Amino acid sequence: MSRNWKDTLIILFAKIKNPLTPSNYRPISLCQTNYKIAATILVNRWKKSISKLITEEQMAFMSGRSISEHCLLAQEILHKFKFSKNKKGLMALKLDMEQAYDSMGWPALDQILKWYGFPCMFSKLLMDCVVGVRFSIIINGRNSEWIDAHSGFRQGCPLSPYLFIMCFQLFSNSIEHKGQDLGIRVSPRGPRITHLLYADDVLLFSHVSICLAKSLKKIVEDFCTWTGQRINVSKSQILFGKAVGYPIKKKVTRLFGYKNVKEMSYLGIKLSLNKLKMADFQDMLSNAMDKLNAWGKKNLSLGGKIILISSSLLSMQNFLVTHSLVPKKLLYEMEKLCRNFLWHKPGGEHNMHYAAWEDLCKPRNMGGMGLHSPLMKVSSMRSKLAWDFFQKTESLCYKTIKHKYGEDLMIGTQK
Repeated sequence: MSRNWKDTLIILFAKIKNPLTPSNYRPISLCQTNYKIAATILVNRWKKSISKLITEEQMAFMSGRSISEHCLLAQEILHKFKFSKNKKGLMALKLDMEQAYDSMGWPALDQILKWYGFPCMFSKLLMDCVVGVRFSIIINGRNSEWIDAHSGFRQGCPLSPYLFIMCFQLFSNSIEHKGQDLGIRVSPRGPRITHLLYADDVLLFSHVSICLAKSLKKIVEDFCTWTGQRINVSKSQILFGKAVGYPIKKKVTRLFGYKNVKEMSYLGIKLSLNKLKMADFQDMLSNAMDKLNAWGKKNLSLGGKIILISSSLLSMQNFLVTHSLVPKKLLYEMEKLCRNFLWHKPGGEHNMHYAAWEDLCKPRNMGGMGLHSPLMKVSSMRSKLAWDFFQKTESLCYKTIKHKYGEDLMIGTQK
């Protein structure tokens, strides 16, 4: 491949509101059209076989696999943390990879392609797409000097997601061979769950002991050595079950160096040992208020407001409502924000509501505006989740929950 095809411009997207350091930005690569055509051809050939090579612990970018399965599994496991009577106790570790895409080493990709037995020509084409890349960063509308890359995959390249999870498969393989004593069973006859992966989002499960903690730490360190990945210790977390005593908590926490927490967020879902309350979902209202404050400064027509409410405001909480028991009071508050934004004047001044919210939520062919009330669509979204769950009887999530609840699972769903 001509090296000019691989020359790439980079734009920086802020991860937080007020970015101060380079790590607060996400670099997005603007690849050339010629390169994207070649990469897409390779991806389309690769998709036919890659699902057979990646274990079911990895959910990202795999056709037929869903992020919902990991959300349900993680919540079932954390539920066991509350009531487990195991003498050793249980722990969950959430690893934060530092610049995961940019740090992945090319030798690791080369070795794993050989290990899986890819044809030499195909492997050479894949490596040729990755090696010898130059970057120029767009800063204030101007391009910087060219920078030669020595590792990592480009965020924006069609190949990058699949190359990344192929390299991350080394982590699953290492746990399978060296971590036979790791993992947790939700039920006595259920499958043993050692880890859950969604790209670089890693959640590890184990019983609590110094020996198992050292074994787990060795696996993580070996993986980082092989691939060039780095663990962000300041953002990584460890959560212990209620049965774990303080002395062993202190020893294990000191061994890893991670922060000991009582709740953590995984794939946008809050995992906690305590029952979630109204205050735990305040971030959703805060995000909605930030959007409304920005929109309220603009002179928008009634039609424009309806489009914004339907496409953005009412869809923000869909994923969270589907996978968590969000209090109805919070959904009512979200609905109230939508009503006020629709009818109040741009400065926030109160105005008359000329139509009932129930009428606006009717379909357009029935005289409404086609809006979806957060309170009314909860059951339909969860029904879709249940339908998808029962369609994948071979998945890790189905096997785990089926073994735990048995026939009660079918009876509860029918009710």
